[in-house]
Amino acid sequence: MEVNSLHDLFVYELQGMYDIENKLVGALDELATETSNQDISRAFAEHREETEEHVTRLEESFRALDETPERQDNDVVNGLLSEHDQFQSIATNEDVRDMFALNAGMKSERLEITGYEGLLMLADQLDFGTDVTDPIESNVSDEKQALSDLQELAGGSKLKSLVSRLTG
Repeated sequence: MEVNSLHDLFVYELQGMYDIENKLVGALDELATETSNQDISRAFAEHREETEEHVTRLEESFRALDETPERQDNDVVNGLLSEHDQFQSIATNEDVRDMFALNAGMKSERLEITGYEGLLMLADQLDFGTDVTDPIESNVSDEKQALSDLQELAGGSKLKSLVSRLTG
């Protein structure tokens, strides 16, 4: 794909977000099953369902642009996934793994929020209609809520007991 205009850039970035969301469906499934803390596991499982909806919404934006949904490989999310795999091979303590997973979830949410905000900035410059932007705005709203939920979980009493076990 050649990128020579703001429209091309928007499509390129949309493809990148489409790749991220598709990859995260599987990653969230994995995080939900490998996390021993039930609250963290439940948060990942619930967000996995939302992420499937995010994929569908992005497909709506593609259709509104009369573009075929395609994925543009995103190296940032690839790095996060690689970091996860690498960490899993060296961490043996379940509580440490849970803390890592929670932090990884927050990193991912920030990545997604930033990506969606960039798309909305471009959409505004291109005067795209709500048929393109509404699905993206819904996704960024979900991502902000997911980040807030993870941050709340990180400050919760159950997590504090996990930290207490780790720090003795």
